[in-house]
Amino acid sequence: MAFRMTTERLILEDLTKEDLSNIQKIARDPELMRYVLIWLENDEQISAFLKRAIEESKLADRMGYILAARVAGTGEFAGLTFLEIDPELKSTGEVGIVLLPEYQASGYGREILLKYIEFGFDTLSLHRVFGKCDNLNSASARLMEQCGLIYEGTIREHVWLRDHWRSTRYYGMLAEEYTALNP
Repeated sequence: MAFRMTTERLILEDLTKEDLSNIQKIARDPELMRYVLIWLENDEQISAFLKRAIEESKLADRMGYILAARVAGTGEFAGLTFLEIDPELKSTGEVGIVLLPEYQASGYGREILLKYIEFGFDTLSLHRVFGKCDNLNSASARLMEQCGLIYEGTIREHVWLRDHWRSTRYYGMLAEEYTALNP
């Protein structure tokens, strides 16, 4: 049975083979991929990414939730999301969101991030949930701050990302901070 979570307006669910064209839409949009730190630059990489997500979804002890965000009611693909548990530190999970342009700046990112924070702490019993973004991606940084993640620091110019040296901002929340916000 496929994994599924819902927010007020979205369904977050496992990717299927039918999502290949949806991932291609994201991967082939240079503006969307500008700050994304995964390489989906050709059909082979896109197919491998989708295959990995589908294989992970079948594992009993899954460490990754790479999910499609779909609009409730219509099923329209709005974006790609994930919560991945660090295999070295099984108490830590990283969250990420890439929304198609027509679904940005409409509150969907907030719904998704809050749902992943809740899922990470309440269901997976994680100790820490974190997100990261390119230092130039102020919208992503603002979203994490609005959802209660605390700025932890920046790793400066540590990787070449398509057209610039990437400096990465880290934001995180600990279980006790989540509990204090959600008594």
